[in-house]
Amino acid sequence: MDRRERLLNLLAALLESRGGLTTDEILSEQSLGYEGPTESARKSFERDKKSLRAMGVPLDQVGSNDEYRYLVDPEAYYLPDLGLTNAEAAALHLAVTAISLGNGAGEAGQGALMKLGGREGDRAQTVAELPIAAALAPVFEATRRRATVRFSYRGERRYVEPWGLSSKRGRWYVVGFDRERAQIRVFRADRIDGTVVLGDDDAFEVPEGFRPEAALADEPWQLGGGEPVPVRVRIDSGRAADLASRAQQTADVEWQPDGGAVVTLAVTNVDGLRSLVLEYLEHAEVLGPPEVRAAIVTWLEAIAAGEATPEINGAIN
Repeated sequence: MDRRERLLNLLAALLESRGGLTTDEILSEQSLGYEGPTESARKSFERDKKSLRAMGVPLDQVGSNDEYRYLVDPEAYYLPDLGLTNAEAAALHLAVTAISLGNGAGEAGQGALMKLGGREGDRAQTVAELPIAAALAPVFEATRRRATVRFSYRGERRYVEPWGLSSKRGRWYVVGFDRERAQIRVFRADRIDGTVVLGDDDAFEVPEGFRPEAALADEPWQLGGGEPVPVRVRIDSGRAADLASRAQQTADVEWQPDGGAVVTLAVTNVDGLRSLVLEYLEHAEVLGPPEVRAAIVTWLEAIAAGEATPEINGAIN
């Protein structure tokens, strides 16, 4: 039995089991292809569990340390009939198989097709690769259930409302509201460490009109990968709406009586502020933090004097 057939058989057995199956019951069932409760079979089962979860299968583990049982709730797994025509199902099959998910999670797209009643057949030629991060499945489930998540990111614990997922340049990103920092933050999924812990369902509401891809705009101040620095920029009327629109949900905007605004940008590349200052010329002023403002002023004075310009990021590290 090849691995794909074993996965399908395992999924079917877990869907049909009302009370769940123990590891020994699964390994001892000849139709599942594990060939008995050996150490090798247990490792294969561990890999298969990870694959099913990466495919979005709601594989539950219930019971105690003495005897865990595994099951898949059919109501949580099956999707409603979408009424796809044969042509639509064929187009979906080609679209899914044209994307390589990498990281050993190539079954994810096929798992989605299985849920939708997709068909078997020739695969399309791969046109793009989008690796799957281990954290994606639980975060996606939390997004669907409107449940908060707790995880470790760059060595720090985070408590986040996951408002949405988006991909860019072959990477997956989680966009949400960090409750402890009271700010919208973007997290690269493959940098989330360890286990993602889900909270209660319906714990938050996503703001109307929110689009996660808007938080991944190619603005110069967002190109770094470090911890965001809040930078306050005063922008004149007539241009304030433009900057506020570009920053979108990743910034705080304080509108002024004269029509201008003070926009607090989440800056991950302080050197990128240079292009912002140049773009708006005298209509934009960096207010703080003091070390960033001082570095910008020094940089502008060096330009005016025709001298070599220092790197801003280096000036504040």
